[in-house]
This record gives sequence, structure tokens and C-alpha cells, in this order.
Amino acid sequence: MKILLLSPWLPYPTNWGFAKRVYHILEVLVRRHDVTLLTYSEGDDADSVAHLRTLCTVHTVPAPSFRFGKRVAQLASLASTASFQHHLNARPAMQQAIDDLTRRETFDIIHVATSQMACFRFPEAPVLILDEHNIEYELYYRTFEREGAPLRRMFGWLEYTKFKREEIRAWHAADGCAMTSSREAAVVQTVVPGTPTTVVPNAVDTDYFAPADAPVDPDMIVLTGLMKYRPNVDGATFFVQDILPRILEARPNAKFFIVGGEPSPEVLQLASPHVVVTGAVDDVRPFVWKAAVVVVPLRFGSGTRLKVLEGLSMGKPMVSTALGCEGIDVVSGEHLLVEDDPVRFADAVIDVMSTPGLSQRLSRQGRELMLRQYRWDTAVEALEALYEQALATRRGALDGVAS
Repeated sequence: MKILLLSPWLPYPTNWGFAKRVYHILEVLVRRHDVTLLTYSEGDDADSVAHLRTLCTVHTVPAPSFRFGKRVAQLASLASTASFQHHLNARPAMQQAIDDLTRRETFDIIHVATSQMACFRFPEAPVLILDEHNIEYELYYRTFEREGAPLRRMFGWLEYTKFKREEIRAWHAADGCAMTSSREAAVVQTVVPGTPTTVVPNAVDTDYFAPADAPVDPDMIVLTGLMKYRPNVDGATFFVQDILPRILEARPNAKFFIVGGEPSPEVLQLASPHVVVTGAVDDVRPFVWKAAVVVVPLRFGSGTRLKVLEGLSMGKPMVSTALGCEGIDVVSGEHLLVEDDPVRFADAVIDVMSTPGLSQRLSRQGRELMLRQYRWDTAVEALEALYEQALATRRGALDGVAS
């Protein structure tokens, strides 16, 4: 198949969840198909683009920017019936690039990574597949629920209501939707039952994210992720303010490492003798290998968290909120521990740090689940089946018209 993959962000380096999903899907697809990547990129992305061009043909459009800054643009979007995400992504230069590419080349599939990029005019001939990393309007609603600042709450509510209309419209327009979990696939099927929908789960490179025979610090707790992302910022703050003090009562030498790039001012302010904010690191694995426990204290968000898959694949005992591991086929007490109450979350962390048998059992069973169920090759097979289904439906419709 000849595939045009459209992305709002450059999927390399793979230092955050979006990039990991797009990159690994791309990496598998190019083994069997002719893939062209069309993406926004920044001016200093030359090395990343060069790497991607070792995999496939790559075309870039300058990334969106705002003359007076993002916050001013967000305020200006309040007066519009379209979402801020629409204003951010629907750039004429990208539409022109889509038009030019599809005029010059014949694609079987246009694969759109995230509904934010479904705002363009696409030719009718290729099959349109929407790869949803989250249900975005759900993410905006959950962010609104957690937001404390009145202006941010107002913006969150308006963005939720606007983008919900746009995202549902994108589901209607697509020839197929790929979702990261069966829960999200069920939402799409309820809202737009006529759109073919399948689960293409997030997965993990189980060879790269593998256990290591490295010494473990019995007092080290780790959280990973892009630390400007609001759910991660909230999760780190929640852990430091509401969970860590109880852990320190039982284990006064405990130290919490917040590992991830672009930490927000709120995250930087969390640093203390018991909290280390690393900023960007070349490789998160040494921190995870050394940790006694990996935590995912997320209270809002959508989709499935790659940090959970990576931690389990590395054979690390984990403690998560229910939302943190949402959409992943884990069982609390078998693959990790799940707690939402801060006191019970703290007690679960203490139990893992203090009970070698529990730690070892969770480590083994979490790794086995990843090996059995969460490989990228298997995930992309489900995506290819959706491609084939949509193409067959399109051929059937054309045959019916011809007859």
C-alpha cells in the first residue's frame, strides 16, 4: 500500500508519548508499505528530519507560531466558534502541502495522527484513517474538571465544547478510526456507529525497555514523562504534596525523582532535599532500572500511558492511579498496584519498597504481560487490518456504482 502519514508534530526524537506511538507505527509500516510522512517541524529539527528520512520520504511544513504568543492566541480563540486546536493546526501551508502531494502521487491510505489534524480538506480517492492517541475532547473535559484558575477553567470548558463538535465530525468523516483502548473504541461506536473502529493499542519495544541487572536504590521513587504536559504536572504536584509526606514518615530516606524534559515552573518549584527534578535526560532507563518503585499518580488525561507500558516492560514494580493505567489490561495486585486515595497510594508505595516478595512478583508478571500482549508488530497488524477493511468497503462501494 502507498500511505501518506500526516502528523502535527515531528515523531522523533521519541522522548514523549505522541512521538513514540507515531514513530514505532511508522517504523513497522515502512517494512511492508511505501510510506510518506508529512509533518510540521521546527527550524532546528534538521537532525531529526534526517533520521526520519533514513526510514521513509519526509516532507515538512514550518510549525505553527503566533505573532503575539500562545496565550494571546488562546484568548483570541475564545471569540471564535472554532477551537484553539483548529486555529493552531489548520494552516494554509499544510493544506497546500496536502494538495500538492496528493496531486502528484496516488495514495491508497491517508493516515491522520490525531483528530487535531483532521481539520484539512482531503481528496476523496484515498481511504482516510484517523489514529486517535486520545479522545481529545475527553482530555479537555478532564483538564477543565481539575483546573483551579477561573480563566483556565473557562478556556478549558470552551475548548472542550468546541473540540467535541470537531472531533465527532472527524469520526464521521473518517473511513476508519484506530483507538488505543477498547473503552475508547466503544465511545466512538456509540457516537458514530457507522464508522469502522478498531483497537490499535499503544505498545512497547520490549527489547529496548527490558529488565537490567543493575543495582536498585531501595529508597528511590521515579515518575517519568514530559513535564510541561498538564496531567504530568498535576500528577507530580499531587504526589509531592499529598503522597510523599506519608511515605517519608515510614521511610525518611526516600527520594522522589521527576524525570522528563521541559519541566514547567510548577514542577521546578517542587525540588527539595527529597525531590529531584532532572529535566531532560538522554535515556530514562537508568533512572527506572535504579528505582525501587515507579509511580503514575495521574488524575486526568486520556488514552493509554506509555510510561506504564515501559515500566512494566522493564520489570519494575509500579503503583498507579486507576486513570494512570486506564485502557491497559492490567489487574491490580497482579501486574501493579492501583490506588486513587493519596493515603492508600502512599501505603502501596511503602508496601512495594518494604516487601521484596511483592516487588518481585509484580515485576515478573508485569513483564510477562508486556511480552504477551503489547508489541508494536502486533499493534500495527490491527492497524493494517483496518486499512484493508476500509479499502474493501471502498472497492465494494465503487463496484456497486459501476454496476
